[in-house]
Amino acid sequence: MQTSVSRNESRTTGNEGIIYRTVCHNPGCGFKFDLRITPQNASLLGGSMVCPHCKRHGGQLKSQGRISEKLFAAKLLFRATGVGSTRSDDDEKEADSRY
Repeated sequence: MQTSVSRNESRTTGNEGIIYRTVCHNPGCGFKFDLRITPQNASLLGGSMVCPHCKRHGGQLKSQGRISEKLFAAKLLFRATGVGSTRSDDDEKEADSRY
């Protein structure tokens, strides 16, 4: 009797979790890496992380959708540094609250 493994079943029982195929969006980096998420490291999805290539801190993982079974696309986004509110933004807020 022959048995076969369907496409949706894992061939090995040791590969638990899902994989995020991630691209770093730090200007000048663009490093692509696979991030395996298991129940033990699921906190990575909600916190900030470091790019393994450019070593920039504070990246947020943003999901871009499903590629296939247990494989998702994601990008590692960083906030712009040195950017604050401009004086004209503050003036407009104060102008509305005068009365």
